[in-house]
Amino acid sequence: MFGRHHGDEEIRQRIDHLMAGVFVADDGERLAGLARHLAPDFVYVTPEAVFEGPEGLSDAFARYRNEGQRTSVRRTSPVDIHHGYFRYSWERDERGSTAAEGWSFGWLDEAGAIGQVVTFEGLVPGEPEGRS
Repeated sequence: MFGRHHGDEEIRQRIDHLMAGVFVADDGERLAGLARHLAPDFVYVTPEAVFEGPEGLSDAFARYRNEGQRTSVRRTSPVDIHHGYFRYSWERDERGSTAAEGWSFGWLDEAGAIGQVVTFEGLVPGEPEGRS
């Protein structure tokens, strides 16, 4: 089904790079770094909006990227992967405290790039946690 084999570790690294990459201060460096891991038709879906491409993913985190915010996002679980689909849980920290947690799922295109990520806040369906 896929043009080449993409190991679980490679996908974990791509996801982790995206989570760190959205906070890179330099616009050009941030967009280039995000684009390396995303499919050309990438879509990021949150409860609030739908974002397209590296620019959209960057825009989704713009409010957290200011100098004094000290925000980070990290995986809190392994990445589950099968048949080109993946899922994982995450946590967003702001100023050293957990501001939100949730889970995301998505899919890979045939080249192994991330094609879509859908994010839910809260670890239990119907019970959002840490909404700000």
